[in-house]
Amino acid sequence: MSLRAQNCVGQVDLGTFGFGDSVAYGVSADGSVVVGYASVAVPALITSGAFRWTAAGGMQNIGTLGHPFATSTANGVSADGSVVVGTSGDRAFRWTATGGMQDLGTLGGSDSLANGVSADGTFVVGRADLANGEQHAFLWTQVGGMQDLGTLPGSVLSEAFDVSADGSVVVGTSVSQGSAARAFLWTAGGGIVDLGTLGGLNSLGRALSDDGSVVVGCAEDATGVLHGFLWTQAGGMTDLGGGLLAHGVSADGSVVVGELTGGGLPSAFKWTEATGAQELGPLVGFFSRAHDTSANGTVVVGMTPAPGSAAHAFRLQSSVLGDTYCRPTVPNSSGCGGIVLAIGDPRLATGALELTATLLPPNSFGFFLTSQAQDLVVAAGGSQGNLCLGGAIGRFVGPGQVMNSGASGTFTMAVDLNAIPAPTLSGSVAAQPGDTWNFQAWHRDANPTRTSNFTDAVSVLFQ
Repeated sequence: MSLRAQNCVGQVDLGTFGFGDSVAYGVSADGSVVVGYASVAVPALITSGAFRWTAAGGMQNIGTLGHPFATSTANGVSADGSVVVGTSGDRAFRWTATGGMQDLGTLGGSDSLANGVSADGTFVVGRADLANGEQHAFLWTQVGGMQDLGTLPGSVLSEAFDVSADGSVVVGTSVSQGSAARAFLWTAGGGIVDLGTLGGLNSLGRALSDDGSVVVGCAEDATGVLHGFLWTQAGGMTDLGGGLLAHGVSADGSVVVGELTGGGLPSAFKWTEATGAQELGPLVGFFSRAHDTSANGTVVVGMTPAPGSAAHAFRLQSSVLGDTYCRPTVPNSSGCGGIVLAIGDPRLATGALELTATLLPPNSFGFFLTSQAQDLVVAAGGSQGNLCLGGAIGRFVGPGQVMNSGASGTFTMAVDLNAIPAPTLSGSVAAQPGDTWNFQAWHRDANPTRTSNFTDAVSVLFQ
């Protein structure tokens, strides 16, 4: 059983196995399952154990490949969270709840490690030893076993880090005898292809969009400084900014996460084309790294220090757009404080906005509110929660806009940016470039008697 804070997905700290450190490396498509490693104590030894975390079950130790003193680390997880891949001791593994931990073997040598897995869990990628001592990227399937993906010309080492949802595209890094590293993309038809750099010598390929069309990683510029990159077939390598190490990407390739360096301690970031790189918060420590993100980019996992510890795994749920404020919220009857997420693009010429309220009590009715002003009204209107909007407050209560949270405690609404409710402005108004709109959700609650509550709020600046 793990030691952890309240299992609300807005919380940061996923805890440990009772002491020491933990780091999160992967997250399922919906953000509900997180994998990584945490310290484990065995007689006269402190080692690490691969974990699979859910809000209901906390941090589950999924074991090792048999040796009582072996370490294990989980590096990737399938879309539905049921298949976990990683390394135990010196071997790549694939784990399921029914089948346990399966040794994936090698390419003829002694060691292997697994980094990524396809959406359905049937394709696994990583690195394995050959009989001659070289290490090559591999693609594994249950039927075909380990396939050697080779290296770029002149290279002696390659490692695959991620694979597309259907298993047809692989991304990784190939290293030459002179120690120059290059990001590569592999397909069955095209083989292994060098993705280049940003003018320097080295590049590292780390993650793929679901369809394999977007690659993220980092590359050197002409001065040797590492920059984050986003690569597409049509546009080649786009510079995301200096000091960015990109580690993960959303399903459609629009949200990139990683760590921001710059001579000091690293900090987790989230990048979109519209906003650029933004530091993530609120994180509990003085440095942080983001390793992966959910399909829609709203859940980010990684590591950050906790009091008295070098590192704890975190899971942070936040908006893709805008700035979250008015946290912490007053817990509702689910035991958590509700949060609101904004997803989309703030550029009015091309963008769209979707709002999601989550961590609500199951089967509770509610709707979204909006205003161009912020405020804090404690227990507004007899509610047990806090209203975070001020001035003229619009209510999304038109047809289909009063919603039920259902069994998941969540409701979602697409916002018509040409018809934002504004009571003092003839009923509705169109968002304009330069406008800032704040959004919050109100919902019914019973805690323990019939009442209501509010989520936190998000502020979005439209362009």
